Amino acid sequence: MKIFRHIIVFGFLICFSVGFSQTEDATSKIKVVGRYVDQGIELRFFPDKKQTLDIGLQNGFIIERASGKSSSFSEIGTTKPLSAAEWEALIASKSNIEEQEDIEMAYDFLQDIGTSQNEGVSFDEGISKLKEEKAKEDFQFMVFVLTAIKNEEVATGLGLGYIDTTAQQGQEYTYRVRLAGKSNIYSVESIPETIVARKNAVDYSNKVYTKVGDTQLSFLWVENSKLSGYYVERQDARGNFIRLNDTPIYTLTGKEYTGERRSGFNEDSLTNYKTYTYRFLGQNAFGELQQFAEVKAMPKDLTPPQQPFLKQPKHTKPDVVEVNWDMTKDLAPDFKGFAVSRGESNKGEFQILHQGILPKTVRKFEDYSFVKGKTNYYLVQAIDTANNVSSSFPIAVTLIDSVPPKKPAFISGKMDSLGIVTLKVKPNTETDLMGYRLFRANSNEHEFSAIQEDFLELDSLQQKLKESYRDTVTLKSLTPYVYYKVKALDNNFNQSEFSDVLKVKRLDTIPPTAPVFKNVSVKPKEVKLEFALSGSKDVSTHELYRKIDLKSPWVVLTTIENSARTYIDKDVEQGTKYFYSLRAKDDGGLYSEYALPVYGKPYDNGVREPVKNLKITNEDGKARLTWDYDDVKDVLFVIYKHNANGQLVQHTNSKTRNFEESASKGATYAVKVFTTDGGQSKVSETVSLR
Repeated sequence: MKIFRHIIVFGFLICFSVGFSQTEDATSKIKVVGRYVDQGIELRFFPDKKQTLDIGLQNGFIIERASGKSSSFSEIGTTKPLSAAEWEALIASKSNIEEQEDIEMAYDFLQDIGTSQNEGVSFDEGISKLKEEKAKEDFQFMVFVLTAIKNEEVATGLGLGYIDTTAQQGQEYTYRVRLAGKSNIYSVESIPETIVARKNAVDYSNKVYTKVGDTQLSFLWVENSKLSGYYVERQDARGNFIRLNDTPIYTLTGKEYTGERRSGFNEDSLTNYKTYTYRFLGQNAFGELQQFAEVKAMPKDLTPPQQPFLKQPKHTKPDVVEVNWDMTKDLAPDFKGFAVSRGESNKGEFQILHQGILPKTVRKFEDYSFVKGKTNYYLVQAIDTANNVSSSFPIAVTLIDSVPPKKPAFISGKMDSLGIVTLKVKPNTETDLMGYRLFRANSNEHEFSAIQEDFLELDSLQQKLKESYRDTVTLKSLTPYVYYKVKALDNNFNQSEFSDVLKVKRLDTIPPTAPVFKNVSVKPKEVKLEFALSGSKDVSTHELYRKIDLKSPWVVLTTIENSARTYIDKDVEQGTKYFYSLRAKDDGGLYSEYALPVYGKPYDNGVREPVKNLKITNEDGKARLTWDYDDVKDVLFVIYKHNANGQLVQHTNSKTRNFEESASKGATYAVKVFTTDGGQSKVSETVSLR
C-alpha cells in the first residue's frame, strides 16, 4: 500500500484513542462543507470514524436537502465509489506520477475495507497488540482523509463529493448526509450545513510570524479551519516562485487537544543580510491551493565573537585600577572591538566605562572612576560588526584600602536598676566593615578607655556584626551620667573617627517634687490655670490631668513645657465642673506626687451674638426685612421699629430670618436675638425704608 508517500507532519502530536470500543465515544459525525459554483452547490462530506467511512464506501451516502428556513429534509441524491474498471481507467488517464499515486492509494484503501487487522492475535499478546493495530488503523484513516481533501478526483471517485445542480441562485439551502447502511457500533449524526447559492469571495489571509536566525529563517502561523496541507514557496532571482516542500505540511493533534493548531516551516543555508520573499499556500476543502500570506525576511549574523579572557584586575595606583584581557584565538574578519564595564556585584547591573568601542587591538584599560570602599566587579565584552556580543566572566578587584569607615553613631543607650547599660549602634554601610570598638568614661572631659570590641573573622561562620552592646557600671557614684563613644574598623584596620558622645543617665531612685496650682479663673468658654512647676533639676516634662468626677481616674489632658506658668483649657462646656491636677516626670521616668486638685466651672453670661447683614427692601408695596444668623434653633428674633416720637420700640417677633409688612416710607427697623435659655443679644443696627 502507498499510504505514507505524500504526507509530512509538522508538530507530530497524534493522540488517537486506542483500546476497546466501549471506552470510545459511541457517536460518529458526518461533517458537510459546501460552496456555490457555476454548476450548482458543490459539497464535500467526511465521517470522523473509520468504521463509519467504511460503511459509507461499501453502501453509499445519501444526500438530503431542506430549503430556506424549513426543517423538512428530502433526499436529492446518493453517491458511491467508482467501480474497479472506472478506477483503472482513471489511473491510466493520469500521466503525472503524483496524481497516479494519490488515486492508487485511495483505491487501495477502498479495497482494504472490511479486512480484519486483528486476526490471529493471541491472548498472550493481549491488549497492547490490540492497541497497536488500532493505532495503525487510525493513522491509515487520517492519511486517507488528508488525501481525499487534497485531490478533487479522489474525493469524487470515493463518493465523498456531490454537486446539487438543482440549486437556484440566491436561495438558501441546508444539507446533511447520512449512511445508506447502518453502523452496529456508532450512533451516526449528520452535521447540517446551510449554504446560500451565491458566489462569495473567501478571505484566506492569515498572519505569518518570522523568526530570524543566522543563515536561516523560521516561520510560524496559527491555522484556521479554511485551509490545510500547506506549501511554502520562495521567489528566485528571476521573480519566479519555487516550491520548497514537495509534500504538504499538516499539523495533527488528537481529539483531546483543544488549543489552537499551529504550522511552521524552516529554511537554512541562506545568505545573511539578503532579503528573501516567501509566499504561503494551503489547500481548501475542495483541494484548491489558496495563498494566505506573502512575507519578506532577511537572515542575520547572530554568532557572537569569541569570549575574552579577563585577567585579575589590579589596583596599581591609589586612583587607578588596571584591567587586562586576552583573546585566545585569531580574531574573526567581522570583529569590531571591546567594551569594559563595572558593577557592584557579579550578577548586578554593569555600566560601560568609556565612550564608543575600544579598538580590536586594545588589551588594557585603566579605570579612574572606581568606587573606593566598595566591591568593584569588571567585565569585558567582545563585539562584532553585527553587534553580537560575548562576555568574559566578571572578576572583582582587590583594592589597596586606606579609606577608613564613616563616623558611626549610637541609636540608643539605657541603664536598668542593676546598673546594666544596653547600647545600640546604627549599622555602618561599608561592605568591608570588620566591626566596632566601644569606649567609656565617667566624664566627657576624661580620657575614654576601650572596654569592648567585636570584629568579624574571615574564617568564622559569623557574618553579621553585633549592633547591641551591654556594659555594667556601679549605681553608687557622684557622677549622674556615664559617657560612651564608638569607633568603626574595616578589614584593613582603618579606624573611623569617634562617634558623638552618648550620655547615659545612671538610674534615679528619687522622684521629682510635686508642682502646685496658684490660681484658677474661669470665663464663659475657658478655664485658666496658673501653677508653679516642680523645682527638681532632672525634670523632663510635666503632665496636666483633667476629669469631671473626683472618683474617676485622672486622664492626661496635655504635656506642659518646663518653662510654662499658665495653661488655658478651651475645650470646655458651660456649666460643667472640671477638676485638674499636675505631675512632674524626670528623665529617669520617675513621677512626682499629684498636685492638690483644683476645679473650674465655665459660666454662661447670657450674651448672644447679634444678627448679621440686616437688609430692607420694598417689593410690591411690602417692606421686607432679611438677616443672617448662624443657628436659629431655640432662638426668637424680636423686630423693633421707630414710633412717632422716634423711639425704637418692640414691634413684633419672628422665628425665621425674615419679616414682611406693608411698606411705610421712612420706617426704621432693628432686630434683637432672644434664646430660650435666657440669653439675648444687643440690638442690631437700624435700617430704613426709602
